[in-house]
Amino acid sequence: MRSTTGFVILDQYGAIVHWKSQRQKTLATSTADAEFNTTALAVEEGIWLSKVQAELSGEVKEVIPISVFNDNQACIASLMNGRFRASTRHVGVRYFWLRELVCEGEVRIMYLRTDEMIADGWTKGLESGKHPGFTRMLSMMS
Repeated sequence: MRSTTGFVILDQYGAIVHWKSQRQKTLATSTADAEFNTTALAVEEGIWLSKVQAELSGEVKEVIPISVFNDNQACIASLMNGRFRASTRHVGVRYFWLRELVCEGEVRIMYLRTDEMIADGWTKGLESGKHPGFTRMLSMMS
């Protein structure tokens, strides 16, 4: 009954630099909750990778916002408009941390249709017709 977290981190050229697919450690009470947990984990990984890149390059750059694509409009709306509703109060500290990053412009949350989400191949079963599209999005075949 646990949701599956899945995300793909791309560099500025569209090359995959990191991906993850795993069962969530906690039960999600809604799809928005499951997407929120995934978004928080993806942002944590993205921030870590950008810090590693900056340290390896030896350059101190201005903060470049991390773009996060999400297909759950309830999750996006909660992070964008800042309304902390009773249905989302259990997410606690992670919510406020992510909301702060969005408000400060360090993270941009954008909607992307479900059929365009690269990570969906790792989080749900694909129909046989969708598998070639998934592998094409991952640049695994032409």
